[in-house]
Amino acid sequence: MRNLIPLLFVGLITLSSFGPSAKVESCNYQVLLDGRLIGTYSVNKTDINGTSNFRVETNTAAGLIRRAEHKSVMISSYEQSKLISFDLKTWVNQKLESSSGICWDGNQYVKQNGADLPQVCVKMVTYSSACLYFEEPVNMDSLFYEKYGRELELSEFGDHQYEIELPNASKERYTYQNGKLNSVEIVQSFATITLRPTS
Repeated sequence: MRNLIPLLFVGLITLSSFGPSAKVESCNYQVLLDGRLIGTYSVNKTDINGTSNFRVETNTAAGLIRRAEHKSVMISSYEQSKLISFDLKTWVNQKLESSSGICWDGNQYVKQNGADLPQVCVKMVTYSSACLYFEEPVNMDSLFYEKYGRELELSEFGDHQYEIELPNASKERYTYQNGKLNSVEIVQSFATITLRPTS
């Protein structure tokens, strides 16, 4: 029996090597507020066996009088190139401030608590804000924005440059080079936030 244990262990390793392998992509950014470093922004995409999982994490600290730490984590899951769920949580000074999410029930998207969301998005989503970091939105005029839980207009304002007008009147601008995201600018009335790639 003692001699069988090493053989079983080797057999399990051999069998596991034939399973599906995951493809992982990562993008990391510095967050700059009017040119001043205030935090980090990271996006990861894991593809395995027809599913794609995106994880977007932001960590910033800013404030002139009272410094506040902000953190957000969003996870969006796709199956066969269709969004099936997302979960978004935000913290301020390590205290949970908000939590939201939706999932596809086979007919429409519903809130995590089961409430219907026909007014938000009935049709199946195939491209959302999480995808912007890995795939240029060529020939698209809208996208599903997880943070706001609805579709927003997307316009091209230059060569490989795209703009989204957010419900809070801010604008996000994405610039691509050779099919890869090169820079992000979030233009607000009082400041401009820039995401600068670090890798």
